[in-house]
Amino acid sequence: MPLYKKIKIKNGDFILIWRISEKKQELLNNLKQNSLYKSKLSSITSETKQIEFLSVLNLLENLGFSYNDIQYDINGKPHLSEGYISISHSFEFSSVVISKNKVGIDIEKFREKILKIYKKFISEKEYEIFNKECIESLTKAWSIKESVYKAFGHNGIDFKKNIKIQSLKKNKAFVLINKSEKIEKYNVDLFKISNYICSLAQLKSNYV
Repeated sequence: MPLYKKIKIKNGDFILIWRISEKKQELLNNLKQNSLYKSKLSSITSETKQIEFLSVLNLLENLGFSYNDIQYDINGKPHLSEGYISISHSFEFSSVVISKNKVGIDIEKFREKILKIYKKFISEKEYEIFNKECIESLTKAWSIKESVYKAFGHNGIDFKKNIKIQSLKKNKAFVLINKSEKIEKYNVDLFKISNYICSLAQLKSNYV
């Protein structure tokens, strides 16, 4: 199907979300860009992952970009020559955000699995914010932290120790992340889409 949802955020930027219902060839046929992306596509062994990749390329075209505009670092994190990009996919949805400011996006499906792993990423203090018996609440916590991690852009992060959710009110979270002596503050907006949660982390503009 075509673009599923377009969410306007501050500074005139948008989150684009694609609901993946197409076969691989359908997504290929939708693309107008040249074939430079095909070497990347052929390196992906899973057809499901190939379909996710192609859905992201379709989203990029909606934003006026192509695969040629993206560079990947040694950790697989995507970059633009000007501005920031973040990409996420989960089962039937993929999402992209491009901004002049530092951003991270994550989309997650509500699943029972979260009930078994939440102790690995939620601190004792964060139990005051999230309900450890609620799948939706715990998934929000994971998605918030994942979006901030993506925006921060450094490896070696312990989600429980290095990413600290300070508050969550009306689908807006405030988060601190640290690595060695580097500390950043993020505002995170949450959007519920069907049985998924989408989190958008944006570096606080008044904090360096």
